[in-house]
Amino acid sequence: RFLSKAVVSTQSTGAEGVANDTESKIDEFRDQLNADEMESMKKSIGELREWANDDNKSVDELREKLNEVQQSSLKLFEMAYKKNMANNSEGGSGESSTHDAEYKDAK
Repeated sequence: RFLSKAVVSTQSTGAEGVANDTESKIDEFRDQLNADEMESMKKSIGELREWANDDNKSVDELREKLNEVQQSSLKLFEMAYKKNMANNSEGGSGESSTHDAEYKDAK
């Protein structure tokens, strides 16, 4: 039983870390995210936190919810990344956003 509580504690800590990281990324990419998708993700994060603090949830249930939130966040931020790339490629001049550096030989 002690081992089970330790595993649950570790999973709960991991869930809180994922929740915090995902919320941070939502704030960072707010401009690229669809409002409905963002609210849905925030709801999933809230559910994950509830599950992490629910002593009646098994390790497997918590792990499953954690995986669900991670997969959803990956899809959400992939969409944000693609939107950001599309917006950058639509920029006026069509020039690349990177520039070649100029070097002089020191001879």
